[in-house]
Amino acid sequence: MPTPYGQECWNAAEAAGLDQISFAWAGPTTLGAGHYYCVRAPEFLIEYDNTQDGANHVHSVWRHMRDDWGGDLLRAHYARQHP
Repeated sequence: MPTPYGQECWNAAEAAGLDQISFAWAGPTTLGAGHYYCVRAPEFLIEYDNTQDGANHVHSVWRHMRDDWGGDLLRAHYARQHP
């Protein structure tokens, strides 16, 4: 993630309140064992999944909850039609 965008996302998380961030873990804590975790905030979601091929195949994702799935058409409609 480019540093300026990362900083923008962190600033948004701070503004929303760091107490709004949650962490979830699934799986053992044994070295080499499959596991999954998720970090969720109002502005973003981070997932890390290392459960395949004997915990030797990682998938990770960062999702920006406001902008990730394209434009927010309903928000744009309200801004234009219902100021």
